[in-house]
Amino acid sequence: MDQKIIALWSTPRSRSTAFMWMIKQRGDFLVLQEPFGRSAYYSEERIFNRVPNIAPQAEYNYQNVWQDLKVKSQNNRLFIKDFPFYFIQIVNNEFIDYFQHTFLIRNPDQMLPSYYYKMPDLDFEECGYKQLFELFNKVIERTGKIPVVINADDLVENTTDIVKEYCSRIGIPFIPEALDWNPPSNTNEISWWDNGSWLEDLQISYGFQKTEKSYLKIHQDQKLLSLYNLCMPYYEKLNQHRLLQRK
Repeated sequence: MDQKIIALWSTPRSRSTAFMWMIKQRGDFLVLQEPFGRSAYYSEERIFNRVPNIAPQAEYNYQNVWQDLKVKSQNNRLFIKDFPFYFIQIVNNEFIDYFQHTFLIRNPDQMLPSYYYKMPDLDFEECGYKQLFELFNKVIERTGKIPVVINADDLVENTTDIVKEYCSRIGIPFIPEALDWNPPSNTNEISWWDNGSWLEDLQISYGFQKTEKSYLKIHQDQKLLSLYNLCMPYYEKLNQHRLLQRK
């Protein structure tokens, strides 16, 4: 294909929706949020049963979503953000070849308490670090190149430099005006899950910013600590390649 879909792969609670909203401000991309999330939770092939009261819908089956992305990319410059734990099982060489892969990571010490607060029955599979690292390796094996990796802390602390470098690495113009935005006017613009209740901070934000919340600390909860110990090795391996260290 002539024009690859630019993808931002991440884990939940890693500022990926804010990054997606920033890309949308540019005006030169059709931006789609987590197209495979609906496959994972709503389709006839769903891999999670968090919404058993919702009848499975064939339109969200993996191949239907995949085909829809291909069609949309023919007439649009397409940007998507998604979580590999939704779709890692369908990744093959054709899938890898269709995307320009970029990654966003966040320290589990920060990500997990926020996630656990929203989803107390969270398990390791839905943390997503293992699948994120698996996709990262598959991309390297297929392309022979290390894809762009952004650390969420760097994104907040050095926004202009990180986004400018990101744009340079993937071959799109840097548009500084996109770094300052108006909050979404409704949750449908930024969420397909739970009426946007997970994105309160973005709904009142005007740019990338730190937020202070009184979540449990990792060491205060045995389940959190266990998840942290499982996730941290994958984060550390990905963090070795983060953008600021590759300049």
